[in-house]
Amino acid sequence: MNLSYVLLGYATVGIARAHAEEVLNLCMRHGIAYLDGGSEPECLRLCLRTGQARRLCALMQQSDLPYTVIKRGGVPQLARRALSRPGLLAGALCALCLVAASECFVFDIRVVGNETLTDSAVKQMLAEQGFGPGTYIPSVDTDKLENRVMLASDKIAWLSVNIRGNVANVELIEQRLPDSRPVLRPAHVVAERSGEIVAVELYRGNVLVSAGEQVKKGEILIAGVYDSQATGFRFTRASGKVFARTVREFTVKIPYTYEKKEYTGEILEKKSINFFSFSIKVFQSTGNWGAVCDKIDIVDNYSPWAGVELPLYLHTERYLPYTYVTAQRDAKEALALAHRELSDQIAAALSDGELLDKRIRTEIGEDGVTLYATVTCITDIAVVQDFEIDLKNPK
Repeated sequence: MNLSYVLLGYATVGIARAHAEEVLNLCMRHGIAYLDGGSEPECLRLCLRTGQARRLCALMQQSDLPYTVIKRGGVPQLARRALSRPGLLAGALCALCLVAASECFVFDIRVVGNETLTDSAVKQMLAEQGFGPGTYIPSVDTDKLENRVMLASDKIAWLSVNIRGNVANVELIEQRLPDSRPVLRPAHVVAERSGEIVAVELYRGNVLVSAGEQVKKGEILIAGVYDSQATGFRFTRASGKVFARTVREFTVKIPYTYEKKEYTGEILEKKSINFFSFSIKVFQSTGNWGAVCDKIDIVDNYSPWAGVELPLYLHTERYLPYTYVTAQRDAKEALALAHRELSDQIAAALSDGELLDKRIRTEIGEDGVTLYATVTCITDIAVVQDFEIDLKNPK
């Protein structure tokens, strides 16, 4: 179609084939230009600019020639439609404003170089200094921003903020602080429980026991004192592992009556649209909001481009109400649960040891099931015990 028709507007007029010759003669006599509007066997279609179509329609009315305006189009027609729908016009203007202003605001922050710090933690540090999605880019002094963040945090050694378009790329190096070493007090390694020594791993101190020796609870295994005729008494903080064959007792009781969480089946939701730092609540369920609930946060980012995060989120807070109800378990269920819990306790206690023998006594009572376990094992019985230095009697 001719570009002038689109810019100035056009109309497609339909005329019966019986009157086609008369209409075409009118166009010729009055100098009305037209284009083929896609004629059909029983209908002649003429496409005319808006002004020319108006003249032709007036002439056909004077000559009592029937016609039909099939279609109107072009820029003026689109403008009239937009003006008749103010909401659509306002939306289009808002979209144009957002596109025009998009390069002036931070949409997304991308963090690289962090190892122990999470992305959200770094973004929170920046937000505390007034920088985040929605920040007006021309007002940002990146040098000052970087200095403020590093001064406010002892976890960041170096930080760089580079803004490309509406995306802020944050690179950082985390602070590697030296291990804080407390002042070491002298200490012995003593036996946490009685047993027969199997092996000793000495890290520091003076070993006082050997394999095959019986020791009692509280007995010194590795001393934190050295006695030398050349240098006299020296003190240290003894350290090491002492493995011994020992006996440990475990008790597990599982009652028949217990409290369990039971969900009501109700699902409560709050939905809000977050645009930059603004939040607009759009929906909230009706229900028992005073109940005790489990909460699930769901954040969906809407972006037409993969890998590009726009500052437009739908935040859904989902609540699942529940109550605690009294429940019952039978002796068989209680016994199975007791055995599982006993196994977990033994596995945790002997994480660096070896199980040699296990004897279990079961007691099924009126209120619940109790397991008494006697475990023979090889495990580390060493514990560190501080002591005060008495220069007059260093032993």
